[in-house]
Amino acid sequence: MTTALMTIVILGFIILVHELGHFIAARRADILCHEFSMGFGPALYSWRGEETKFSIRLIPLGGYVLMAGEIRSGPEGEPDEDGPYPPAEPGRNFNDKSIAARMGVIAAGPVTNFIAAFVVFFVVLAAVGVPVPTVEIAAVAPDLAADQGGVQPGDRMLNIDGVEINRWEDVVMTVRDRPDREIQMTVERDGREVRLDLVVGRSPQEEDVGYIGIEPAVRDERLALIPALTGAASWTALMLVMLVDVFLRLFQGETANLLGVVGLGAEVGHAATLGLSSVLWMVATISASIGFFQLLPIPALDGSRLIFLAIEAIRGRPMDPEKEGIINFLGFAFLILLVLYVTFQDITRLFG
Repeated sequence: MTTALMTIVILGFIILVHELGHFIAARRADILCHEFSMGFGPALYSWRGEETKFSIRLIPLGGYVLMAGEIRSGPEGEPDEDGPYPPAEPGRNFNDKSIAARMGVIAAGPVTNFIAAFVVFFVVLAAVGVPVPTVEIAAVAPDLAADQGGVQPGDRMLNIDGVEINRWEDVVMTVRDRPDREIQMTVERDGREVRLDLVVGRSPQEEDVGYIGIEPAVRDERLALIPALTGAASWTALMLVMLVDVFLRLFQGETANLLGVVGLGAEVGHAATLGLSSVLWMVATISASIGFFQLLPIPALDGSRLIFLAIEAIRGRPMDPEKEGIINFLGFAFLILLVLYVTFQDITRLFG
């Protein structure tokens, strides 16, 4: 239950960020926004601002900003749950604005997701800290090479076979290249140096990789302002590169591990066991992923709406609303099938 609630909160935050991007851009373009909704289905709670209705709805897997000229269920003035939408003043309809202004409003949602990912990455790097493994031993697996050789929790690694140990990566790289070989290890224990002899075993996951069965102590490492800013920018850019790579692999017919709500809940639960920084890192990753997904040229997503506007700019006139509606309906049906397929994969992976 806690994991499910945490997943809903994370998704709600990311959806809120996305829709706020559309809403703020629409308001700056002086477009009348009829409704700002979190979720779909029946309204659980709603209130009216000066000219916009704000609502929280039953199904928390999405949201929308309903702008004047975008009434999905009928013409302007058709009643919603609380009465008719007020007609927009001249020039305040979405379609009254220039193509550039409309594209800016549509793109603002995904862009805000990318900005949110950058901000969360920065908070983790600068304020919360990233878990970094040290050269101190936190745990020793029983009956494996390190335990048999006398390694103890609390030992600080100094040297392995003449290789000076400064980082945990030095331990990993030195041990992995020595399966079935005897090594001499120097550790610091209670302020004195202790030399130990042990025979490296083999990893249970990779037969040709050396493994001795130790886990490092971990500390949270925070970065200064400028390194944190550059690090956040690098991680955001890396996320986009990875997402583009996944999309290209799917386009070429290769398989990819896509996560639905069930799989996402499992990952959130795992991240929660690792601490706040892991949860926030996941928030940033999901935010960037949703921003990228919304830019894909799939009908009913922001990417397809940008394509329709680009076609309008080239043709000099908008697409037939009826045809656009059919395309969006087919795109929405495809998304529903995709959600069902990915959810089935999640369930099979977790319980199959």
